[in-house]
Order: sequence, then C-alpha cells, then structure tokens
Amino acid sequence: MSCRCGYRPISRGSQWLLARMAQFIRTKFTGSTMQRLAISQITTKPLTLEQDLALCKTLDCGLEIDEKKLSVDRSEAHDQLAYIKESGVRITSIQPKTLTVFPSASAPQPESPEARLENLIGSVDLFSKYWKGLPLVTNTGADPDGNEYKVWEGCVQRYQTLANHAEDQGMKIALEALGPSLMNANSILFAYSQAQEMAASVDKKSFGVCLDIYNSWQDPALIESITSEKLFLVQLADWRRPRSLHDRRALGDGQISFSPILRRLLECGYKGDYVLEIFSDSVSDSLWRDASTISLAIEASTRIFDSLSLQA
Repeated sequence: MSCRCGYRPISRGSQWLLARMAQFIRTKFTGSTMQRLAISQITTKPLTLEQDLALCKTLDCGLEIDEKKLSVDRSEAHDQLAYIKESGVRITSIQPKTLTVFPSASAPQPESPEARLENLIGSVDLFSKYWKGLPLVTNTGADPDGNEYKVWEGCVQRYQTLANHAEDQGMKIALEALGPSLMNANSILFAYSQAQEMAASVDKKSFGVCLDIYNSWQDPALIESITSEKLFLVQLADWRRPRSLHDRRALGDGQISFSPILRRLLECGYKGDYVLEIFSDSVSDSLWRDASTISLAIEASTRIFDSLSLQA
C-alpha cells in the first residue's frame, strides 16, 4: 500500500498487536479504562461497508454508523444493519440521516421542525431494532433570520419528545455543540457549556451531550466545564486552520493539545467511547480521495490515540 499523505503504513498484524499492548498497559499499569479509538462512517466515506467492518476488525476498534451510508431502500437498509450486527464489530453510536431539529445550511430540507423530529424518531426506531443503549448524535440547526430564542425553545420542546421516545426504545440522544464558524448556519450552540445548558433544560435521563473536541478545543473554559454527567460520546479529529468547511485532520497532523482534555475526561470518570470523525472535502489533498489514503490516516490516528491515552 503506497502512502501519499505523510502517514507510514505498518502491517495489519503489527497494528493489532500494538493495539492489544496499549490496551494492556493502560489497564494494568495506569488503571485507565479508556476505550480504544472508534471510527465513524463519516470518516470512512470512500470505503464500502465491507471495508469498514474489515478495518474495524483489523484495528480492533468500534464503529459509529452513519445512516446516510445505508441504502435508501428500507429493506436493503435492514439487511445491511443485520450484516453489521452479525459481524461482531462493536457499535458505539449513530449519526442519523436528519441531524438537526431546525434546518441547517448542510441539510435545509425538510424545512418543518415537526417533519425533522419525525425523521429523528424514525431513526431511533430503525436502530433500536438492532442495538440498545446507543446515543444518536444531534445538532440544533438554525433560523435563517438568526432567531436563536426561537430555535432554543423549539429544540427544548421537541428534544423532550424525542428523548421520551428514545428512552421507550432503549436509546439515547447526544447533543453536540458545533464550532463558532457554523453559528446560525448549522447550530445555535458554539460552546460545549451551551450544549450542557440545553441538555439541562431538556431534563430527560436519555438526553445528554456529545463532546466534539475538534469543535470545542479553542474554548478556554472547556476543560473546567467537562464532567461525566450525561456525557454520552466524545468525538475527535485534529485541527489546522481549515481551507474549507470540511477540512479536518488525522490525529497528530494538527495543533490540538489532546492530552489535557483526555486527562480531564479520565479524571471526571468518563468511560464512554471516543470516535474519530474526519470530514475532508473541497481541498486538494483530501483524505477522502481514495480508500488507501483514508485508511492510512485512520491507522495513524489510532496509533496516536493509543499513545495519547497512555500519557493521559
């Protein structure tokens, strides 16, 4: 396998052995129960479902399912989910087809919050047939006129409905704050503490938060705001000044100082999943350009994460 992105490949057997050694050292000598880095299907856009599962088995890691990667044919989608279930790969979380309650710049249709809520409920129903206890990630969306109050109140009301349904189906909802560059475009939440505030307003056991380190790392109050309470998921990618809205980096290829954040997550008692979520579009050196490039970036990220988890 050739590498055109600066990442050096190692053999599949060596990758598996390193993963096992890192897990043993974390547990034996540090007492850490940190999960291994999982992979989002958002990251693996160029890969087939079969390649996704094979990579997870090779790297001994979990998988976050992206509903958009399933067939639009409902019967075929069920076959795909059954195939994933039978693979034995551990599933960490779900990216639903409709992410937001209000329209977003990334997905403006349908316009009606009620229709979008119904889509989210449908996603809960679909995935709860195969897994229980998983979080579905969500963002608020935005109002084209910048009416944040309208979006806040509308989201709290509809998230309460969604959370009740998710609890009935044995699932969870994880609210994610996005970066400031997406304010009033894809979300009205630009700080992790704001997601915590909305989750407190929803006030449902099955409704919590997702910490996306890429979106939140520049917040000077981030570390002190991190607690394990209702923290259902952590997402990671590295950051260098982006050249497009979708220009996230493999771990170790950017400027984020992960160790203090991971240390705080361990100290506060977080024992959930860490998911690699890379977007890489509209740039000349896209990690999505082919299967080989993104696979190497994922392998490099898992090695970096193993090293970071030992330091934490």
